[in-house]
Amino acid sequence: QSKSAVRLKEDMKKIAALPLNKQRDTTCPKVFGVSLLELQQQGLSKNGIPIIVWNIVEYLTQHGITQEGLFRVNGSMKMVEQLRLQYERGEEVELVKDGDVYSAASLLKLFLRELPDGIITSALHPRFIQLYQ
Repeated sequence: QSKSAVRLKEDMKKIAALPLNKQRDTTCPKVFGVSLLELQQQGLSKNGIPIIVWNIVEYLTQHGITQEGLFRVNGSMKMVEQLRLQYERGEEVELVKDGDVYSAASLLKLFLRELPDGIITSALHPRFIQLYQ
C-alpha cells in the first residue's frame, strides 16, 4: 500500500472513533435544519431573512433569473453538498465562483425543505385562514 493510502486509512479510523457530535465543528452554528427564530438568535439573519437565503436569492436574481426551469432542474448534488458544507462550517461562500444557478436553486430548496417548521409555521395557519375568509 502507498503511504497516502495508509495515511488515509489512519485518518478514517480517527474520524470513525470520534462520537458523531464531536466530528462537526461545534464553534460554527448550524444553518440547515434549524428554525428561522434560532437562525435569527444566532445572528445568521439579515433584516429577518436568513443570510443563506439572502445570498442565494441575490445570486439567482443577478445570474439565474432568465434560466428556464430554474427550480425544476436539479443542480449537481456534489456541488450542492459542497456549498452546504461551506455554509455549515461558517465559511464565506461565493456562489459566483463556487456554484452555478441550478446548484444554488437546489441548495435553497434543500434549506427550505429542512426547516423544522416550514416558512409558514403552524402558528400562522389560523391567521392565513382568517385572511382567506
